[in-house]
Formats: sequence, structure tokens, C-alpha cells
Amino acid sequence: MSISPRIPPVNPGLRNERGRSHIVLSQVIYLLFCLEVGLVLLLLPWTLLWDNNYFFSLQPQHSQFWLSNHLRGAVSGIGLVNLWMGLKELLRVIRRRAQ
Repeated sequence: MSISPRIPPVNPGLRNERGRSHIVLSQVIYLLFCLEVGLVLLLLPWTLLWDNNYFFSLQPQHSQFWLSNHLRGAVSGIGLVNLWMGLKELLRVIRRRAQ
């Protein structure tokens, strides 16, 4: 006779649903984060907020670099990459929901 605790059976369907809901929630949060960061990085360099930035005025000798179209384009390119990642994640979430 062995002494071992009896573990009640766990409904495997319930465990899978909990795990799946956490995965979907984390995917949606990641999706929203990528889309928001992507839009900000895409649009911000071309607004007056970029031109009138307090931090750029701290070192005026670097203002030509910060206000150059090359840097603005690079930042916007990073924004496009973030938008692409967000849209790719959106397609992944839609495909999983369809299954």
C-alpha cells in the first residue's frame, strides 16, 4: 500500500481554453503596440512637434542633423517596419480565430 496524494482530474479542454485566451490577449496587445508605435514613428518626423522639440534646442550645433530629411526618412522607415509587423500579427490572429 502506497501513500500518495490523489490529484483530481483536470478538464483538459478548460486548461487549453485558458492558455489560448492568454495567447490571444498577448497577441492583441503586441498588435496594438506595433501599430501605435508604427504610426507615431511614421508621422511624427514630418510634424511641427519634431521641428519645435525642446531637446533639439539643447545642442543647436546638431540641429541640422536632427532636421535633415534623411533622418526623418529613416525614422519613418522604422515606423513602416513596425506597421508591417503589426499587420502581419493581425493576419496571424485572424487566421487563428478562423480555425
